[in-house]
Amino acid sequence: MLNQGITMRPYVICHMCTTVDGKILGDRWGKLPGQKHESDLFETTAASFGIGAWLVGTTTMDEFDGRKVKLPRAKKTVARRDYIANPKAKTLAIGADAKGVLRFQENEVGGDHVVLLITDRVSNDYLAHLHAAGVSYLFCGKQKLDLRAALQKLGSAFGLRKLMLQGGGRFNGAMLQAGLVDEISHITVPVADGGADVSTMFDGDASPKAAATLRLFSNKILPGGAVWCRYKVAAKHV
Repeated sequence: MLNQGITMRPYVICHMCTTVDGKILGDRWGKLPGQKHESDLFETTAASFGIGAWLVGTTTMDEFDGRKVKLPRAKKTVARRDYIANPKAKTLAIGADAKGVLRFQENEVGGDHVVLLITDRVSNDYLAHLHAAGVSYLFCGKQKLDLRAALQKLGSAFGLRKLMLQGGGRFNGAMLQAGLVDEISHITVPVADGGADVSTMFDGDASPKAAATLRLFSNKILPGGAVWCRYKVAAKHV
């Protein structure tokens, strides 16, 4: 039995496609053997989990928002508390936005309700903009995101039991180093990137030790020679 008042965070699966040298920018790979496009490989394997919530960092979420416009001045002060625009949402597109830089004019990405993880740094004008767009948001820190608190709030607000972490490398790295990744689903495509400054699956600050030890529990070869391995995080070095 769970202790009353304690909210359990969702189980986090990091699902990514990379080259054999760990790079994640699929637009560099060209045509993959046996696949229409690298995005098809990623989406079909991700869908097989049946998890209706995905989480990404600011840079990745920026691929889905609207054009960058100057925010109009808010007509009133917006209460600085969590806002759930659609509490009945069945699927969620969750993005980190500590500084309030994203510009969603709509509240869905491919039918998934948008939820942003923000901090006290965002302006009143930004909060008013999110309200007008029907976007949900959760306050998760003062200057930077408290990732553990963010997951607990997501679990409490939306009843999430599982979510998929899908990049980019810096955000994945921060989640891993915080000890918040429970499983890694890694598809290695038959490509060697070779780029020195290209984002990898987990990018993070230098540390005297690895972030985690993994235990392989599943592997298969996909059409075209991609290899799909799944790992449990056996030990978190935090």
